Amino acid sequence: MALIEHPKNVDDLSGDKGFQWRFHCDLCSSGYDTSFIPSKSGASSRRLGFLGAGLSSIGSMASGLTGNASSGLYGAGQAAGAASQFQGMSAAWHKEHDNAFSQAVSEAMSHFTRCPKCRSYVCATDWNTEAGLCSSDAPAFASELQAAKAQARVEQMQEAVKQQPQFTGDTSDRATVCPTCGKPSGAGKFCNNCGAPLAFKSCPSCHAQNPPTVGFCGECGTRLG
Repeated sequence: MALIEHPKNVDDLSGDKGFQWRFHCDLCSSGYDTSFIPSKSGASSRRLGFLGAGLSSIGSMASGLTGNASSGLYGAGQAAGAASQFQGMSAAWHKEHDNAFSQAVSEAMSHFTRCPKCRSYVCATDWNTEAGLCSSDAPAFASELQAAKAQARVEQMQEAVKQQPQFTGDTSDRATVCPTCGKPSGAGKFCNNCGAPLAFKSCPSCHAQNPPTVGFCGECGTRLG
């Protein structure tokens, strides 16, 4: 079998009833399924109970396609996998398989474009028609421009937030409980619920701070007015 160039990411979906392949874009891996080609020999071989190994056909294909799989050729790795997967099929089936594969490649090639720089086969979504290169080697200018603008807006927003003053005050007094009524007193000098004073009493003798409801200093016993 002669060397055939095509997208190297391909899944063989063939079976005893016929042949089909799924070719993938080298960049985004989106796939294209070729048309199903019925097998003329698979069904009859199964009915007769005659299933030849068919390995000679696959073996010759593998030896003829060894190496250079990276350039998009159906390489020895794929051929060896096919040999294992279809080892129970007849020689006639393998011959059909080879011919069907050539048809599948011709069909799939119209859905992929080969990048002259990286030699990847890409779908229409990953092909930059204006540049004549794949989107990996020549990203679309409009898309890149919009992405750059969006990134710049995010960075500007982050910088603006950094420049704004941030509250660093103490919020512990927001949970003050009034010692007189036992309810949340608020942040003022008097309780919001009962009006009792919330400021501490300073002892005239030792200057210790005492709760507003006590009558004597807790440190020295001086009477508090």
